[in-house]
Formats: sequence, C-alpha cells, structure tokens
Amino acid sequence: MNCPVCYSRSLNKYYELSAQDAAQHFVLREHDPERYCKLESHIRELWGGPLCTVRRCNACSFVFSDPYVAGDREFYNLAYHRSTYPDEKWEYRRTVEELRSSGFRARRVLEAGSGFGLFLDKIADQFVPRAGITALEYSDQAVRVLRSKNYAVRQQDVRDAGIIGEFDGVFLFQVLEHMDHVDDLFARLGQLLPKDGQLFVAVPNARRLQFNEDNGSLLDCPPNHIGRWSADALRLIGSRHGLRLDQHEIEPFSLAEFIKEDIAYAYLRRSQQRGTLSNWSRARGGTWTRRLVALLSAPRRLGVWRKAVGSGADLGGSLWAKFSKA
Repeated sequence: MNCPVCYSRSLNKYYELSAQDAAQHFVLREHDPERYCKLESHIRELWGGPLCTVRRCNACSFVFSDPYVAGDREFYNLAYHRSTYPDEKWEYRRTVEELRSSGFRARRVLEAGSGFGLFLDKIADQFVPRAGITALEYSDQAVRVLRSKNYAVRQQDVRDAGIIGEFDGVFLFQVLEHMDHVDDLFARLGQLLPKDGQLFVAVPNARRLQFNEDNGSLLDCPPNHIGRWSADALRLIGSRHGLRLDQHEIEPFSLAEFIKEDIAYAYLRRSQQRGTLSNWSRARGGTWTRRLVALLSAPRRLGVWRKAVGSGADLGGSLWAKFSKA
C-alpha cells in the first residue's frame, strides 16, 4: 500500500491487529458477548478480512491503518453505548486565543464533528453571529442539543454535505484521525474557504500515542482512529489543495493529566486480557470496583510516569494547526 498522504511506498510496520483484538478493545466479550460478536463481524466487513496492519511512512511520518478504512455509523453504534464529549479542550482555548489576537470576525463558519457545540458556544455572537454557524454532527443526541442552541445542523459528512457558499472559518477538532479519503476531504475544505479563509485542526499527538502503546497503555485502535498526523503530513496534504500551514503547536504537557489518563488507559489495556483481575472487574464489577482495581495497579506505572516527565515537552495530548487559503 502507498502512504495515503504522500504516496510513498517506504513504510515501516508497527504492529498487526486482528478483528477479534479490535472488537475486544471496544467491547469485552466477557461482558457483552452478543454485541462483541456483532462488532467483530462488522470490523471484518470493513477491513475485507480478519487483519489490519498499522504502518508508518518514512517520508512524511504519517501513521495509518492498512486497510485505510474509517469506521461507519454501525461501527460506532456497536463500539460505544453513548456519545460523550469533554467539557473543555486545550485546542478550544488555543483557537479562541488565536481568533482574538488576529481580530477574526466572520459572517459564516463551519465546524465538522461539533459534539454538543462546546467550542461553538465560545465563539457564537462574539466572532460570528449565531445565525452564521453551521454544525456537522452524526450523533442524534448531539444534534438535539445543537438545535436547542439555535445552530444550523446537518447530519452529514463534510465531504459530501450539500453546503452552498463559502465559510470564513472551518474547524475540525479531533475529527481528522477518524477519516479516510483525505485528499477528497482537503479538496472539499479548500472549496469551502474563500481567499484568506482560515482552517483550524486539532488531532491527537502522534508521539503521545506511540509512547502510550510502547508502555502498556491503550492502543490507538482502528477502525476508530485510522491516521496519526504529524506537522509534516498536515503541511503536505494542505499544500496539495491550496491550504498553507501557518502555525502548529503541541499541547503543553501536564503530568497530573497524564497520570490520570495513564491509570485509566493501562487498566483498560489489561482488562482486554482474559483471566486478569482487570478483565473480571470490567466485565462483572461496578464502577467503584473498577476504580479500585485500576488504582491498586497504579504503583506499577511509576516508572512510566518518570519516563514521561523526561519526554514531557513532546507528550502533550493534542497537535493544533492553523491553515490559511493560499
């Protein structure tokens, strides 16, 4: 397979994953065997077979799943009981800071993957009229919340949404890593932006993901996340479609946030192994039982936390990027 971003064939293999492993990542067979079996079968359909390989491009540093196929609505309905969205994200604050410092004022903006509209709430009637905001979101629950806030909502993919006209600003936060056909995506983003229009993107920090995987934490598992973006890969895909990468930053590292996430993610990784205490507690125990088992194993992670401190400048959770229409 060629790299989806730069088309290079110089690739390294990270690891191979079976459909059974991927299904166990999202739904424990010991907890809900029927849903697990449906999910495992659907992942096989998405991949066209039982295996997926995670590869890294030596030319542009893009890491991707092979086959490079995104999860669909059925996958997400099976993999997750309900939609959840964090109350706050660093990339929200960083983007608002950039909009304010640049004197950004817009007639129309678009956000793909809006969730409950927590970012849009920060810019509505301040940088753009509420009536000029369009939100794209799949979740029925999130759509109801967005409409209650009087945002225009479409349950469509940004690549084929029937949107007319241009937008002064487009926002994709923690969306790009879920998407395939990235040339189609960036071509469409270029069409939606006028001259001097701005695109803001945030993706998981690929170095943080690799550190987690190398140190016994959760895999960044396809077909949920299928691409890990570097600044080089973002610059390349943007330039091919008339979008110039003007700025990019890694979220500042927080040891407290890292430890909290690491305890949870290491527990979830252990829970995927049949016969472990973590597996039993996640399959059979209540919330407090799961928390207790996770905390009892926390001292084993001290060495990982020390290692993270040594690499902390590069292990923030997100990579933030700002593009302009060239």
